Amino acid sequence: MKTTFLLLLFIFIFCVSCAQRIKVPINRFISPEAIGTGLQVEYQETGVSVGKLDFSDNSSSNALGMLKTSDRAAYLGGGISQSVDLFVKVHKESSSLLGIKVQVMGEPYKAAASGNKLAFTLAKGSERDTFEESFEIELKSDVTDYSIVHGYRFNSLVLLYDGISLSNYEFEGTISGATGLDSNDISYRAHNIIGAHIGILLGSPTLNFKAEFASQKIEWTNTDSKLFHNIGIAVASGW
Repeated sequence: MKTTFLLLLFIFIFCVSCAQRIKVPINRFISPEAIGTGLQVEYQETGVSVGKLDFSDNSSSNALGMLKTSDRAAYLGGGISQSVDLFVKVHKESSSLLGIKVQVMGEPYKAAASGNKLAFTLAKGSERDTFEESFEIELKSDVTDYSIVHGYRFNSLVLLYDGISLSNYEFEGTISGATGLDSNDISYRAHNIIGAHIGILLGSPTLNFKAEFASQKIEWTNTDSKLFHNIGIAVASGW
């Protein structure tokens, strides 16, 4: 009970410190194995694509300035059956997600059985935040995310996994304190963001490490399509 309380406290502190920006995670860090009942917490160093607002020529609808950076994330998963997990994923400056993972092939993580694994995930998120970027901006986000993840466990300590994802991100904002802009509203959408990843998981259900290479193709409103790549790492512990 004490361990569970400390785990939830860690996630709460992480959530409180987060803020909303126009950022989309590149790395996934989702393996194809359900927990198999129990809890798991994971700390992630992930890549994110960033959309920087541009108000040149007094326009609130210019193309976003696109770049890649690193960010932190936390993942809390709870196994509600041998093949189904509920999870919360919180990024430092991106939308938090509440989702479900369903394993449809192979044994769960705690069984550590060799062989092929397959799972799918569905997650959604919606947040509001106020921040400064040239002007004060109140921003609202809506997110849907889907993925299919395959993997092969060689033994009790090594799992190789890969997957594809499809995401939709929508941001609506209101600008305060601006003069001369053509509008006080901003609206940017990136539909059908395609992601692909491959990674390796090393360790036991009690403590494990992940290294992952991921790619993302993303196109925002009024902005050219961009392709990003990133190598990320994560460390997790479970009960």
